[in-house]
Amino acid sequence: MSENKMGVWRALLGWIDQPRKTLRYVIENPSWSVRLAPVLVVLVSLIIVTVVSAPLLSEVSRQQAEGQIEAQMGSLSGEQADQARRSLDTFTSPLFLGVTAIALGTLGLVFAWFFRGALLFFISYLFGTDNRYTQMVTVVVWTWLPFALRDVVQAVYVVVNGQLVVNRGFSFLVASGDQVQDAGNLMYGLLSQVDVFLVWHLALVAIALMVSTRSTRAKIALGTVSYWAVTAVVGLAPTLLATLVGRSLVG
Repeated sequence: MSENKMGVWRALLGWIDQPRKTLRYVIENPSWSVRLAPVLVVLVSLIIVTVVSAPLLSEVSRQQAEGQIEAQMGSLSGEQADQARRSLDTFTSPLFLGVTAIALGTLGLVFAWFFRGALLFFISYLFGTDNRYTQMVTVVVWTWLPFALRDVVQAVYVVVNGQLVVNRGFSFLVASGDQVQDAGNLMYGLLSQVDVFLVWHLALVAIALMVSTRSTRAKIALGTVSYWAVTAVVGLAPTLLATLVGRSLVG
């Protein structure tokens, strides 16, 4: 009988001060409450940062769209120009941008969790353990909680400073000030993923592998680095796409 009695509510704080005990509890208690509790926390944090950021994002998007319309004004008829402005009001409204960001963000989270769960499942399999895939997905969701905290911190930043976070993570070290150019910079894309919350996430992943596989420290370190390397490459997909599109337009 397991002596790792904790409870879901305690676990929602335990990942901060008792990560090993919390992750062991999560792995040994695959109930729906254990699976859904961190999901709700992450979704709430996503909604908070999106709602707070939507008005500012709307303003920025409107300015960019208006600049594009003005540049094409000479080739548009009066009716087409009016239609473009009406579409601009709809697609740059805080409500539209907020709902779209929450919907796409949720889909992105689901994809990330299932993909990373499969990655951890494969790593644990290589370590000779028989962990279930659903266990590893649950582990990923719980180790995602530092990113939920990051969303809350960003929401506070937006409220206090009245501006969006432009350069995420350590990307400011290589930022050029030109968002289009930075979007195609692989180093910028990589550094934008790196911050203290990523380090916290990876530390939790390492602890989860340690608890679930009982492998050596060397294997745990190798597994964690491999996990980060694969997810970092996948995270660079938008930057790679922007680079390829930019080269095709130039060429």
